[in-house]
Amino acid sequence: MTKAAAIYNFWSSFNLTAYEENSVPTGNDAPTFPYITFSFSSDSFGDEVAMSASLWYRSSSWVECNAKTEEISTRIGRGGVMLSCDGGAIWLKKGQPFAQNMSDDSDSMIKRKYLNLVAEFITE
Repeated sequence: MTKAAAIYNFWSSFNLTAYEENSVPTGNDAPTFPYITFSFSSDSFGDEVAMSASLWYRSSSWVECNAKTEEISTRIGRGGVMLSCDGGAIWLKKGQPFAQNMSDDSDSMIKRKYLNLVAEFITE
C-alpha cells in the first residue's frame, strides 16, 4: 500500500467520507455533512512532516464533532499510531495543539474541528 493510500485509509476508517483537501468535490457533487478533509505530504526515513485534517459538521451543537474528535484522539493515543505502507510504516502522532474549533463565515451552522498531526516516515 502506498503512503498516500495508508493515510487515506486511516481517515476513511472513522465512518465518515474522507477527501484529500485538494480533491473535495464542488457544485452539485459537493459532499454532504459530516465529512473529513486531510492534507497529505510524503518524506523518507527519519523525517517528520506536519499534516492536518478537518472534521466538517453542520449543526447547532459541537457534540457530534467533539465526539468524533475524541474517537480520533483515542485511536492515535499518546504514543501515536503506526500505519503500514510499502517499504515500512508511517508513525502518525498528535501535533500541538491537537484540535482547534473553527468557524465558517459563509454558514454559522458549520462546525469545523482542525486537527494538527505529525507524521514520521519510517520508510525506504
